[in-house]
Amino acid sequence: MTCRLTTHHESGYTINSTTTTTNTTRPQTNTTRPHTTPQLQQLTPLVLTPLVLKLTLVINMDSQRKFFVIGNWKMNVDKSRIDSIVKFMTAASLDPTTEAVVGCPSCYLSYARQQLPNNIGVAAQNCYKVAKGNFSGEISAAMIEDCGCEWVILGHPERRTIFHEPDDLIREKVTHALKSGLKVVACVCETKEDRDEGRTWQVLEAQMASLASSISDWSRVVIAFEALWASNTGILATNNQVQEVLSQLRQWLRHNVSHSVADTTRIIYAGSVSSDNCQQMARLADLDGFLVGSAALRTDIIDIINARGSYVSRIVNFFSEQERSLKRI
Repeated sequence: MTCRLTTHHESGYTINSTTTTTNTTRPQTNTTRPHTTPQLQQLTPLVLTPLVLKLTLVINMDSQRKFFVIGNWKMNVDKSRIDSIVKFMTAASLDPTTEAVVGCPSCYLSYARQQLPNNIGVAAQNCYKVAKGNFSGEISAAMIEDCGCEWVILGHPERRTIFHEPDDLIREKVTHALKSGLKVVACVCETKEDRDEGRTWQVLEAQMASLASSISDWSRVVIAFEALWASNTGILATNNQVQEVLSQLRQWLRHNVSHSVADTTRIIYAGSVSSDNCQQMARLADLDGFLVGSAALRTDIIDIINARGSYVSRIVNFFSEQERSLKRI
């Protein structure tokens, strides 16, 4: 999201919020999405009073990358719990600029799809690499589509670590799911050992390279990065740690796929995301949403879905007050 404050003078002169004086541009940081509050505070009434005839807030919501939040229910729901979640999700006001999806156990895909409104998508949590066959306990992409669902989560860290799914199998699953018409949340992850031993990027690069070899249409793929050491451990990744990895993932796409794919592919974060930290994280320059675990079972998910919009609303409210103040000058 880019926020830009523009003030127009009758002569055509323009002050942009990214400037500290009338002709010097302030560089943007890489850590958070730029916002205008500090710059506006430096534009004193002495400067603004003779210039301002109109105050316009222009908010570009990164239209190429719509904010994306997927709440993964994992193996924690039955019909009664689904009914409860559906009730508070449908009663809430959800930010229409965020794409909201829930990850549902396979046996409840049809039920969840029937209960949820169309503005909330439903994803399967896994699928196999072929359309049909003697694969007891598996579910195919065609079955997921037959349940009315259009998303699937593949390569989730729990599939990688508990069920020991290797990169090659995940790549084959992604290939089949995309060819079958599903959209994919493709997960990459690092463990505590990876980070402690300094091999985070080596591991992520290998996972990304394997995934990329299976993807021709990136418009139907969301990349989800999870820091396993920050998931249900009581340890929270800092915003700088998250942004560093997300930026590296985007740069990898830029150098190994294309500039266009890097600019348009959504990259989201998983790792103890909650209503307490989501709004600050939503400002990160390369973050396009969240993959949410336990908070998806609680009303926290509403705050997380609305995290980007809440941040924007605060900016809008700030400038509205500034406009009222300027009119009184």
